Amino acid sequence: MKTLLDLNVKSLLKGLEDAYGIKLPEEVVEISLVRNVLHVRFSYPKGAEVEVEPLQLKTPVFLFRDCETGEVTAIEVLDVDELMKEMSLYT
Repeated sequence: MKTLLDLNVKSLLKGLEDAYGIKLPEEVVEISLVRNVLHVRFSYPKGAEVEVEPLQLKTPVFLFRDCETGEVTAIEVLDVDELMKEMSLYT
């Protein structure tokens, strides 16, 4: 398992954008990695954060949207090591 300092979060987010065809926010307000689950928060929702969208990847990845604005507020990767392998980001 990687530590947060070992991850190139920028490359990971860019890889997700390319693989899923979505533009993620550039500003990140919070990142956590606990038990190989990566959570990246781009902004805090103005309303409820109930619109959770699974991305069409082998590794479980979820996109969170603000239900009032529709803006992406966070992304969660349930197995960051597997996603890095899937996206060929390990060197």
